[in-house]
Amino acid sequence: MPLDRHIQFAQLWLEQVRDRLASAAATSDPLNPEQLNILSGKVAEGLRIFTELTEHRNSEVA
Repeated sequence: MPLDRHIQFAQLWLEQVRDRLASAAATSDPLNPEQLNILSGKVAEGLRIFTELTEHRNSEVA
């Protein structure tokens, strides 16, 4: 998969988490443990992608 596509996925997942948390806060809608686990997984995967891409780009520069 091209690097740009990975970045798009990471951004999408992080934006989904942001939107879901903002919606829950605005409506006082509680998030159950399963929903929190899913959101946590999206954050973790998004961060993993950005970390790997940063390391990849830094190794290209060196």
